[in-house]
Amino acid sequence: MSRTLRVFYNASALPERPAGAGIYTLELGRALAERDDIELVVAAPRDPGFGERVSTPPNLRGRTAWEFAALQHVLRKVRADVYHGPHMFTPRAGIPTVATVHDLTFQRLPRRYGFAHRHYYRYLARTAKRADRIIVPSATVAGEVVRFLGYPPERIRVVYEAARVGLGPADEDAVEAFRARHGLSGPYFACLGTAEPGKRAVDAIRAMPAILGRCPEAVLALAGGPGRLSAALEREARRLGVGNAVRFLGYLPDGDVAPFLTGAVALIFPSLFEGFGLPPLEALSCGTPVISSDAPAMSEVLKGGALLVPVGRPGAIAAAALELLATGEQRAERAHAARAFAARFSWAKAAEETVSVYRELAG
Repeated sequence: MSRTLRVFYNASALPERPAGAGIYTLELGRALAERDDIELVVAAPRDPGFGERVSTPPNLRGRTAWEFAALQHVLRKVRADVYHGPHMFTPRAGIPTVATVHDLTFQRLPRRYGFAHRHYYRYLARTAKRADRIIVPSATVAGEVVRFLGYPPERIRVVYEAARVGLGPADEDAVEAFRARHGLSGPYFACLGTAEPGKRAVDAIRAMPAILGRCPEAVLALAGGPGRLSAALEREARRLGVGNAVRFLGYLPDGDVAPFLTGAVALIFPSLFEGFGLPPLEALSCGTPVISSDAPAMSEVLKGGALLVPVGRPGAIAAAALELLATGEQRAERAHAARAFAARFSWAKAAEETVSVYRELAG
């Protein structure tokens, strides 16, 4: 039997409202903590609900100072076998180190970020180059790590992510209650993600005139935290004359995600580039079809499970949406296929593959 490994898991960047990398940090951490062969020491600004916790500052400035001044001392004190930075940061630790790089869009699509964020992420990426192994969520990101960081490909490991544990189709009452709270009485298409460049929610909005031409009662419901383009997206909807058919729901608490996705005709995910793309997989877990751009890494992860359309083509989005509306009687069949596809991914499997990376280094 393999010996128990003591792993220092640096979740100090975990936000109060997790999305993307935050969901990864939580779900992988929970899956690791459930294993008998891992002792998890978790550095976090608030109790994540698993592992032996080391408290860290709740803000970026405090966290950065803690990583510079205190982290090495903490590592010596807890006597960990392996360090894992699920949000890239990698110290000079004196023990084997693993970093997760979710994507390098701040290199590929720099306008997606403000100057300060872009600078900070590039700093994190430089520290990740110290890691003994880098974990990525797709082969697409593996190529980006080699291209932009010059990191040796033989030290990169691809570990696919998964939908949140327990996320599945919401019952009819929950869906109807969600609809009532947000005034969604007719068919609606979901769009999930922060309003920022690169997510291309504007393409979903620009598909609406064609959709409304055939289905006047249709609505596009955009959910996610506010971003740099929130006001611009609202202006574009008004310019196109579809302002009344585009709803901005804001950030959804965890309990609303399943009803939101389950009640939708489809999730529209027109992003230019993703490291993995969790929202489509979460929609599929709820039995909801996905219309996704045929772009990295969605084309890698979602092939065979989603309707893939050319990048930046609102007309193609509208055509796929109208096809789903026209074949509504096939919803049960599509829902079964969607859930079966999503079930191929799991956090237990991700944890198993991650532990294999730890053991490569720690023996």
